[in-house]
Amino acid sequence: MEFFMALFIFPLISFLFGIIGQILIKKIYIVVGITFLGWFIATFTIFNESFLIWVFIYSLLALLGALIAGAIQKYRKK
Repeated sequence: MEFFMALFIFPLISFLFGIIGQILIKKIYIVVGITFLGWFIATFTIFNESFLIWVFIYSLLALLGALIAGAIQKYRKK
């Protein structure tokens, strides 16, 4: 079950948080920073140190979601 969550559920959550965070906060690096910090804290409280590589992957997915949402917002303004 943990493998399914690490491979499908958590990336989806990070990507959606990137999109929603960009819409609400409108600062890409703050959204990615919050995502990174949340997963980083979860690494040492819930998971173990081997989960740290996933923290960077999930942060990149949040960055991708925030960039897509930001591009859509800029396109709609024009």
